[in-house]
Amino acid sequence: MTFQEDWDNFYSKVTDVAQTLKLYPISRTPEELRLGMPLHQEITQPAGMFSAPSLFGLADLSGTWLAMQHVPEGTFPLAVSSSINLLTNRKEGDAISVSRLVRAGRTIVVTDTEIISSIDDAVLAKIICTYSVPAPRSK
Repeated sequence: MTFQEDWDNFYSKVTDVAQTLKLYPISRTPEELRLGMPLHQEITQPAGMFSAPSLFGLADLSGTWLAMQHVPEGTFPLAVSSSINLLTNRKEGDAISVSRLVRAGRTIVVTDTEIISSIDDAVLAKIICTYSVPAPRSK
């Protein structure tokens, strides 16, 4: 199944912040995942740029989708730690997340995400997220 098909299938059953942020899938490999987010009024701060929470949301969802590839089917990785550095911002264009796998273990997955501007490739933010992998439930 393609990334777009997986995305559409998942969001046909679930509603979350991805719809508010207007995220869209770009590409996916086992080691890297990219999502896009257009700048729109609902996610801007007063100066007309991306709000910090929107950039964090993009990074978290990008990391989560990457982590989902490294956990057992039917298991949802839970964010337990994150660190975000906001570096610069833009008043136009899309924000593109580039999440890379740092570690995929039995109990944790760690991702490293850069958010870049679609206008000039400037790094807007750098985020490290750690996800806990819940133990399978006994039947």
